[in-house]
Amino acid sequence: MKKNIFVIATLTALFLASCTKKETKPESAAVDSTAVINSPSAQAATGTDEIIKSTMVDAKGKKLEASFNNNKETATVVFDGETIELKAQAAGSGIWYKNDHYELRGKGSENELSKDGKVIFKGIK
Repeated sequence: MKKNIFVIATLTALFLASCTKKETKPESAAVDSTAVINSPSAQAATGTDEIIKSTMVDAKGKKLEASFNNNKETATVVFDGETIELKAQAAGSGIWYKNDHYELRGKGSENELSKDGKVIFKGIK
């Protein structure tokens, strides 16, 4: 009887030991390092900028071109031959950039550019 209990205890211990999860390192360390390199804090440390360009068109066919610098939190808008520099604002969702006269807001593919409170462009990407 004592021998059976010993055998059962030994087998149970071996079974539990084999089920223990082993800690391993992630296989794709390159993915993790890429994410760190592309983070805004890493960009600031290395002096690199992430620029995203977008072109929007309104119902009349007018174009608005925008370049978003996520590192500097700015947007450069070209509309009707004028280049406009805007600073990022805290938006609940979507985008919001402005300066003293202009404001660019958008959500999804819809965007509006306003000058002194009046919408001058309403377009989609």
